[in-house]
Amino acid sequence: MVKAGADVVGVNCRFDFFVSLEAVRIMKKELDAEGLKAHLMCQPIAFFTPEAGKLGFIHLPEFPFALEPRTCSRWDIHRFAREAYDLGVCYIGGCCGFEPYHIRAIAEELAEERGKKPKASEKHEMWGGGLRMQLKTNK
Repeated sequence: MVKAGADVVGVNCRFDFFVSLEAVRIMKKELDAEGLKAHLMCQPIAFFTPEAGKLGFIHLPEFPFALEPRTCSRWDIHRFAREAYDLGVCYIGGCCGFEPYHIRAIAEELAEERGKKPKASEKHEMWGGGLRMQLKTNK
């Protein structure tokens, strides 16, 4: 696609961020091997899909009405955002199952790089601080 003129390449939908980031790693490796430059993008779904098969989450037994137990937490999405950014992905987003708190988690994780926190962060900090204390991770 890059040889044909695409400026952006990446993956969207059907799989969780583990699978999606692995696909982007492969793309990046091949782009580097060919000496090609392109912006990378990644928009996984917000459900864990380790056993989804070739066609992704639509073949899971829970699809479409019972995916809630597979939902990624905001902390999972913080991890995804950091791993994607460190891989060189410049378009980081989400597809099926992503909620506003997931998008906020991406923006919060990359706040330093962006130069600002998202506007709704005060809501997360308000209850998130109490959650850290409850989980005894606050030292």
